[in-house]
Amino acid sequence: MTAPTTAPATARRAPAPRAALARPRAEAPPAAVVALTPDGRALLERRLQHVLDVSLPRLRPLLARRDRDERDVAEFERLSAEAERLDRVLGVAITLQPADSVTVRWGSRVLIEMPDGERAWIRPVHPVEAFLDDERVSVTSPVSRAVLDACAGEVVTVHGPQGDWECRVVEIRSHQEGPVGAG
Repeated sequence: MTAPTTAPATARRAPAPRAALARPRAEAPPAAVVALTPDGRALLERRLQHVLDVSLPRLRPLLARRDRDERDVAEFERLSAEAERLDRVLGVAITLQPADSVTVRWGSRVLIEMPDGERAWIRPVHPVEAFLDDERVSVTSPVSRAVLDACAGEVVTVHGPQGDWECRVVEIRSHQEGPVGAG
């Protein structure tokens, strides 16, 4: 087996793509860190309180019955596990600080335009927060990966499971600017 050779000193590197030179990559929280938007944290806290104060107490009497339904037992176990998971996540999560609205960051509200002209608001968030509403999209999704660090007016390529497609970043809002009406 031979050792890899290095390129001669006269070899030239291909020029960096223009977009790579235009702006530095945004620093994402480390993978092990759970970073939540302020309203995402509040919604998860509300969900935890609802499970603890309403859902589990409603099921407890049903579990003591002799003719109990095993579906109630399964639902109680599922909700107990959800409460433990939410409590653990909220205990270690950091809350995202306000960021500018110049480039797309974690938690930014982003209006994108699809190839067919349809527009949609999305918000790249930590996967634990992604289920909270239709606007939130996990930062691990193809569309989130494509729009992170983009600027308004920029066309980005989404590398989706069924092929590549482009969308345009129309508008960017900080996570603290909150929801708007239909975009």
